[in-house]
Amino acid sequence: MGKNRSARRKQRYDPAETLKPTMLDPSLEGIARDLYEKACCGTRQLWPDLDSESTFRNDVALQKRFMSAAHEGMRSAQDFLIEQVQSSARLSVSEELLYRGIADSIAWQFLGGQLCHARRLFKERRQPDLRQCNFSSVVAAANSIMQSDADAMPLISDLTSFVQIGDIISMVPGKGLTIIEVKEGAVNNRILDFLGFYRQSGCDRALEYFLASEGPHVAKQMGRMLRQEERMSHVLEVMKTGTGTDPDTSQKIKIPEEFIPVQDWDAELNQLIEKSEERGWALDVVEGCLFVACYSKGAMLHASNLAFNAWFDECGGDEFSPRARLLDSMQAPLALPIFSRQLPEEAKFDLLFGRKQICMGINVDALIKRCEAAGLHVRFGSNKETTEIERAGVKPHRHKGRSIFIGNNDNEMALLGGIFMRALFHGQKPISIIKTILSI
Repeated sequence: MGKNRSARRKQRYDPAETLKPTMLDPSLEGIARDLYEKACCGTRQLWPDLDSESTFRNDVALQKRFMSAAHEGMRSAQDFLIEQVQSSARLSVSEELLYRGIADSIAWQFLGGQLCHARRLFKERRQPDLRQCNFSSVVAAANSIMQSDADAMPLISDLTSFVQIGDIISMVPGKGLTIIEVKEGAVNNRILDFLGFYRQSGCDRALEYFLASEGPHVAKQMGRMLRQEERMSHVLEVMKTGTGTDPDTSQKIKIPEEFIPVQDWDAELNQLIEKSEERGWALDVVEGCLFVACYSKGAMLHASNLAFNAWFDECGGDEFSPRARLLDSMQAPLALPIFSRQLPEEAKFDLLFGRKQICMGINVDALIKRCEAAGLHVRFGSNKETTEIERAGVKPHRHKGRSIFIGNNDNEMALLGGIFMRALFHGQKPISIIKTILSI
């Protein structure tokens, strides 16, 4: 109960505090630029050769050079992160946000930026404290993978903010993505040896004898290992086939085979950034409900939250409206980090280190009207049906205390917080997201 009260206090709207300007420690900018270049731009020297997507797809030699260069840069960036985590110095908040953001950018490249796959890797747990992680065995396993294949890139999961399945997600040219759980210790070795025997023999009597002789502690550890193995298999199955059943929630997963594009507002965002550099600030409204402002100079930059909140509230925003800074993506699991957004490179570092602030808000009442204008039907959910879907593990967005259902002639969906996360932190247009989901 105390935790829930705390969460409500944190979310309470205060125009003087909500979206208050923030930034990473300026002393880290040199390191950030170097890590970004390695993790995200290792193929820069090959960019002039990428005439078109079709050329790249048909040029096997270029693909190999591209993958080798990308992974070389990623490995170099991860080596630095490991060195910092294992050093005696305590990580600052800015350092941890930066390092996890770099690791996340590598993971998103593995996943092709697909949120549907990233969600399978995230179990809504808090990631371990980087200073308390025992990296030695995982680092050794990662080094072993690289010794087997010099072009492999084994990403250590605990460095990221959202990869919570397996200790390592490894991308190997020609083999794709694999998920690896690193186990050490005598007990784990005995369990692994027995599981190998049991899978071949299928002898239930041997299983009974093993559990009886090893005791409840080993039986419990075996159960954990089997559940983790099942989770890893589920993720890979969904990524390969697009279907599966989540072993933790029993939820049926189905990802359409055909690519269904969702309209983005990257062009509008980049135009906004460019305009703000001319006069210090710029405003835009996407699809009539997503309010965005960029502040780049002078007093408006330092009071960006006051300026944005005043404008947004005057246009219908209220205390229930989702609001965020683009920089918040650096601490929101499943959000694309700044490094992965389609922004000018200098703008990325301006946002990270306080030379720019981008504030965003979604007017839910305007969103409802735009949905209706687009031919969708919208209704508020009853307390009973809202409670029922919450008990099923679904968390609908409550607007003024009430859930919202949006549908077309064939399907209906509850308005979830994930819609806002996609709109704010993945650059997708909210009406387009809703239409796409309802069309699946």
